[in-house]
Amino acid sequence: MVAERVVSPVFVGRGEESAALAAALDTAVGQGPAVALVAGEAGIGKSRLLAEFARSLGPGVRVAEGACAELGSDGLPYAPFVTVLRRLIRVDGVLPGPYRQLARWFPGLGEAGDAEGGKHRLYEEILTLIERVAADRPLVVSIEDLHWADAATRELLGFLARNLTQPGVLLAITYRPPGPGDGQLGPLLAELSRRPRTTSLRLERLDRRGVARQLAAILGTEPGPDTVRRVHERSEGNPLFVEALARAGERTPDSLRDLLLYGPRSLPGPARDLLGVASVAGGRAGHRLLARVSGKDGAELDALLRELVDRSLLLTAQDGYDFRHALIRHVVYEDLLPGERARLHARYAEALHGTGAHAELAAHAHAAGDHRTALTAAFHAAAQARASYAYEEQVRMLEQVLQLWDPDASLGRDRVDVLTDAAQACMLSGDYARGIGYADAGLAAVDERREPARAAQLLEHRGRLRHRLDGSGVTDWEEALRLLPAAPAAPAAPAAPADIQRGQLLGVLAMGLLPEEDRARASFEEALAIGRRTGNATVTIRGLLGVASMTGDLALLAEARTLAGRLDGHDLLMTVPMYEATLHTKAGEHHRAAEAARDGIRHARRYGLGRSRGAELARYAGRSLILAGRWEEAETLLRESLQEDPPPLSRHALLVLCGYLSLLRGDVPAAARAAAGAEAATSAEHSGSAGLFPRHQLLCLLAVAQGDPERADLLLERALADPALARVRSSDARPVLVAGALAQRARLAAGPGRELRRRIARRQAELAAADAALGVDGRLDRAWQVMLHALIGDDGWDEAAKGWRELGQPYELALSLFHGARAALEAGDRPAATALLGQAAALTGDLGAVPLARGIALLGRPRPAAGGLTEREHDVLRLIAEGLSNRQIAARLHISPSTAGVHVSHILAKLGASTRTEAAAIAFREGLTGEGLTGEGQAGEGQAGEGSAGEGQGGPSTA
Repeated sequence: MVAERVVSPVFVGRGEESAALAAALDTAVGQGPAVALVAGEAGIGKSRLLAEFARSLGPGVRVAEGACAELGSDGLPYAPFVTVLRRLIRVDGVLPGPYRQLARWFPGLGEAGDAEGGKHRLYEEILTLIERVAADRPLVVSIEDLHWADAATRELLGFLARNLTQPGVLLAITYRPPGPGDGQLGPLLAELSRRPRTTSLRLERLDRRGVARQLAAILGTEPGPDTVRRVHERSEGNPLFVEALARAGERTPDSLRDLLLYGPRSLPGPARDLLGVASVAGGRAGHRLLARVSGKDGAELDALLRELVDRSLLLTAQDGYDFRHALIRHVVYEDLLPGERARLHARYAEALHGTGAHAELAAHAHAAGDHRTALTAAFHAAAQARASYAYEEQVRMLEQVLQLWDPDASLGRDRVDVLTDAAQACMLSGDYARGIGYADAGLAAVDERREPARAAQLLEHRGRLRHRLDGSGVTDWEEALRLLPAAPAAPAAPAAPADIQRGQLLGVLAMGLLPEEDRARASFEEALAIGRRTGNATVTIRGLLGVASMTGDLALLAEARTLAGRLDGHDLLMTVPMYEATLHTKAGEHHRAAEAARDGIRHARRYGLGRSRGAELARYAGRSLILAGRWEEAETLLRESLQEDPPPLSRHALLVLCGYLSLLRGDVPAAARAAAGAEAATSAEHSGSAGLFPRHQLLCLLAVAQGDPERADLLLERALADPALARVRSSDARPVLVAGALAQRARLAAGPGRELRRRIARRQAELAAADAALGVDGRLDRAWQVMLHALIGDDGWDEAAKGWRELGQPYELALSLFHGARAALEAGDRPAATALLGQAAALTGDLGAVPLARGIALLGRPRPAAGGLTEREHDVLRLIAEGLSNRQIAARLHISPSTAGVHVSHILAKLGASTRTEAAAIAFREGLTGEGLTGEGQAGEGQAGEGSAGEGQGGPSTA
């Protein structure tokens, strides 16, 4: 029998897309590795496009293809890459190589290495292999159906896209566009789309002319107009549906299911039965597996498979077969009776026993109702996923184990062990809230009196999960340590597991206690001692980080970095640059701090952790760049980090930095939006976090910039009452106090009066008391302290300027020069003031610090002659300085409002002021109100109204 043609031998309607793929390959060869994203609905022809593209390339280009199975999260992690790499390791010249982690997948590569280096070593080996293959001729790596990819596959694909450097590599990827609420694929697609050498294609449906061409190729003759119209209307231009309708004649199926079943139901019985067996596989079915499950072999099986392939229902896929389209597999599977499906799943499960395909065995056994086998297989699949660093898949497998839990199952682990493993896997995958749930369930099932070490382990996991989620966790670690009291010292005794567990707890507790060094010090020192004694790298690193942070010993951080590089995982390796950046910032070495943090960000993004650890590191880098005057770089870094959609606490900190930078530049609306976004990013559960304290600085200065210094004072009062003030680093607290001191100057400028001055003096005394309660933590902190004292006492500006000049902080230097010039003018030394203002103007011009530049220009204007104003205008000016309106001035002086308005216009013109607020500032500065201000509170300087933004903004938090 001759099979009727189903698939068009002519590739219809995709000329532009084919040309775009060819151009993408040219880009990969000529400019560097490239990505081609091919999107489209089911049946639109994504796979056909890649197949035709591959056929067009010829022997001068290698093509390695892999596809994601619909089993997705329940299937083998990295499934498409296993298929791709199996093809690549056969290429001459790529072996031998540094593939000790890959040997876990392909034993033929040699002896598998230990877990040192973990997942990032595996990824590096895959990267090396692909680049070696591409060294002598171009390589197309085709990954189909990315919408079904497991988390590990998505992570590895992102890693390759970020880190491939060998020209000639094209990653060609097909996927169905994610639907609403599909958050798994979206972030990866967004990242890939932003890359400079990415080509994005979206396949559209065929028009009527395209449908006619496809029908003609399938039927071997030109179809009539009625046939074209009917098929086009029914298929809506979807090529897969066109194929199914091509020979349906006048009978149009009533549903999509009937449409897709038209071909399968027309098969002879044995071929239809075999197609049903293949549908139960869930994806590609190997020839031997299909033979075992179907009970057929040899020539009989070959003949049936040939018919299915000739009818384009199945495609050959390496050593097995797969459906030409997933929709066809769906309807064939659903067309089976429930009993048929269960029996076939049971036969697949039986055939998979002993093959090591634990995830597939778990899926088939569960579908067959064999829960004991499914539980055991899922347990082993979880271990397999962990060994491949596929932590999300490990969590899913462990969840299946818990759902099927049977205390009589022979796993060698009990339910609490599984819950503990699941909590730890959630820590590694980033699913913190879910992990807390597992830890809670484990703690509820453990008797801490009988099993203190077990309870302590769960408390450690829950504490780490809570700390990452909302900044809490300390209470869990303290409780865990209570359960594990220190053992008597015995230097000659071998390391006991309890010692290592206690050391790990001490390390995480001390990290969580920072910046409260007095509370953290003993824990860090004990952790380091335990780490040295036991040789445990994790405990040693945590101790090194803590002791280094308190002593400033960079050599200890270098040792920690070396040890962290050998661990399985990235967590501590990306914690080290946070401590490095903190120490450099304390010392005022902002360029070194920025480089340390940015190096960590590059590492985080390299391994797909830009959203979590990368965003945390961006806080350190952003602050240092701002303080160093590298504002453009800071803006770019902060914007990129926010695009990663970071967790709430990191998002809050990044937005606070963005708002601060906007204030310095004079963009008050942008600063207000950032402040609102920062407040919205955190909830009530985060309110006690010390990491939120720097927001007080932004909110206080924003109120000043918006012309509301009294609200700024209320916000300062809230900051001074915040319990976090006693817990944050002094170098994080003092910039808030400086902002408060500037708010007091703005209050004085907005409205004079003895009562107001008394209130301001009381607030300044509170600021001085808060300062006295803080220690001094490094050169940067000392510079903030000198600035604060100068603002409160209106003295010491030369010392403040010297400190900022030594630290290389141009904005703070300009601000100190500005105030020094103001003090010189008050003392009658205009030449000195002019020199200081010239230096300050140059600095603000280079930075783009618009508000401070405006204040400098205003202060530098020639002093207006007192005789230039009439006596009545002096009276009006005094009332302007009190903040009165024209109508209020008229009532006070018994004149008409229009006359008051004329006087105000004359005063503004004579003083060269553009606003009433500016006129008041000039009046106070020059003593024109008759109430010359003393050093207790001279204001003006453009600090109120439009010239107030950011003139004393301190640095953001390093926490």
